Amino acid sequence: MRDVFDTMKTRRSIRRFTQRELDPGLLVELVDVARRAPSAANKQPLEYVVVHEPAVRAAVFANVAWAGYVRPRRDPLPGQEPVAYIVILVRKDVAGERGAGADVGAAAENIMLAAWSLGIGSCWMGAIQRDEICRILEIPSRLGIDTLIALGYPAEAPVMEDVDESRGTDGIKYYLDSEDRLHVPKRRVESIGHLNKYGNPLRSKA
Repeated sequence: MRDVFDTMKTRRSIRRFTQRELDPGLLVELVDVARRAPSAANKQPLEYVVVHEPAVRAAVFANVAWAGYVRPRRDPLPGQEPVAYIVILVRKDVAGERGAGADVGAAAENIMLAAWSLGIGSCWMGAIQRDEICRILEIPSRLGIDTLIALGYPAEAPVMEDVDESRGTDGIKYYLDSEDRLHVPKRRVESIGHLNKYGNPLRSKA
């Protein structure tokens, strides 16, 4: 089991998976860590649908778009699909309220970090066909799908690297190298962090 800092620093979005099944009890545990995340005014507007039955997850898979910068090269190939999903639902009566989106982010991060601490890869997906997935999963009308998290043991090992600031906004785009390995640029601490006042950069120890 990884320690918390190592888990946070090494987690990457995974889009290709082995077909080793996940224990249903573990999926329940991931929902349990999600519900423990901070919630604005403690309104707790989120619910979750766990998908692991093969026919249902295949139907969900057909309604998910993968890795926009490198499509279709990074679409999971047959035999590399996620083996489970956790669909994050928000009550529609509070979905537009301040804080609801933060609740989703906190819950999703708890799921992904807990999964990675156990060696399970994840990808937080927003480019999805919500209406069709609602129909497949029989989601009641009082709830809407925010996002979903694809899960499974990794069949790839993406690389994180520093953004090339000289390339402007193009520098943040993830890309595939000649060996089909995904590279994910991240902005450096010194370019986004400020100490005591804006313009006095933080210095990374890494």
